[in-house]
Amino acid sequence: MSEPFTEQYKGFSIGVQALRRAKEPDEAPSAPRHFDIVVMISRNASGERGKSEMFGVPEHEPLDDQIAAHKIGLQYARDIIDGKVEGSSVDKL
Repeated sequence: MSEPFTEQYKGFSIGVQALRRAKEPDEAPSAPRHFDIVVMISRNASGERGKSEMFGVPEHEPLDDQIAAHKIGLQYARDIIDGKVEGSSVDKL
C-alpha cells in the first residue's frame, strides 16, 4: 500500500492515496498503468481533528508513475474545494 500524500489548501487538509491496479495479462511490464485514486479532505481545526470526507477520482488515462497519480488527485481535491466539481462539496465540513 502506498504512503498517503498530504497538503494544505485554503484551510483544508488534503490526503491523496493512489493505488496501482494489477497489470493486465496482455500488457507489457513497462506499460503505463491505471491507478485508483482517493482523496480525503478535512477542514483544519486548531488542535482538533476535523470532520473529513472521502472522494474517488473519476477514471483517467493510464499513467507512468505514482507521482503523476498523486498530482491528479491533488488537483481534483482542489477543484472540489473551489466548487468546480458538480455533486461534490466540502460545505458540511
